[in-house]
Amino acid sequence: MSHHPDRLFLAVLIAFALALIALGIVASLVVLAASATLLTGATLLAATFGLTFVLLSLFCVRPDDPCSLAWDALSQATLALKQALQERDEAQGHWLYERAMSAVQFAQSVAPSCVPLHQAMTALAEMPLTERRQTSSEWRAHANRCLGLLLALSPFAIPPVRWAIWTQTLWQVFAIAISGTIAIVTWQGISNPPLRALSYAFSGGILGASLYNLRTLADHIAVQCDYSPRFWVDYLTRPLLGGVLGIVVYAFAAGLAWTLTLQSPVGDQMPKVIFALGFLSGYALRSVLAWLNSIAKSIFRPAPSPSPTPETLPRQNGGE
Repeated sequence: MSHHPDRLFLAVLIAFALALIALGIVASLVVLAASATLLTGATLLAATFGLTFVLLSLFCVRPDDPCSLAWDALSQATLALKQALQERDEAQGHWLYERAMSAVQFAQSVAPSCVPLHQAMTALAEMPLTERRQTSSEWRAHANRCLGLLLALSPFAIPPVRWAIWTQTLWQVFAIAISGTIAIVTWQGISNPPLRALSYAFSGGILGASLYNLRTLADHIAVQCDYSPRFWVDYLTRPLLGGVLGIVVYAFAAGLAWTLTLQSPVGDQMPKVIFALGFLSGYALRSVLAWLNSIAKSIFRPAPSPSPTPETLPRQNGGE
């Protein structure tokens, strides 16, 4: 499969389209109150196409490809050079500069085969990297030239990186479609209040995490210019983790409301509130994890070690 990335990505697009169509069929059958047999068949079909899409798309994300490795090293060099040029402390700035140059040297040693990266490596090789620059103005000028060259290099010009970007984008669109399908099924097909609440929280968490991924993906490509394919696992798993955190945060909120009022939260607006709570939990996933971590540490704080008593103190010099 790796020898024909264009054909592989075409297969990914076909599986993606079929999965979206199957999700649309599931939502339509729920709205039309179709029979359980039809709904079960459509759900299994959507799950089959969705799993096929995810498995095929994993072959498009190739972090071990030489071009991907070189691009990843250059993205780390770009980040280090930005920090070095913004650093006011001379020693810290020079340390970041040397770190960036080490990443560039690694990218050159990988010897990528794609033409744009080869041209970039040639241009960087013409800038001496091993000469020891004593003054701040010299290494900062060299860092500025290297940074200008790296910022001019587009990730879409590198085939493996381009496939990774499009694949990660499709993952988020697919997760948004799943979130919408779950919301429609919950709205039309689930009458049990606790189950409806959990489903809305899960759907909102998926949507929030997916939109956050799309925003950060666009930011790292177009604004920061430091996109790295090494974070593909985060782009793949974040929507699921956001849905789970949406349920967890809703459980905390519902438990707190019950503790204060001795009754579960009710009302016509509650589905919207629960969905919004799940959305925020997925969008601010790292903040929610930090909050949960602080709660866990405060609850499960290790007991302090007991202080020694006079009876347990060792006797010295035969004293009583």
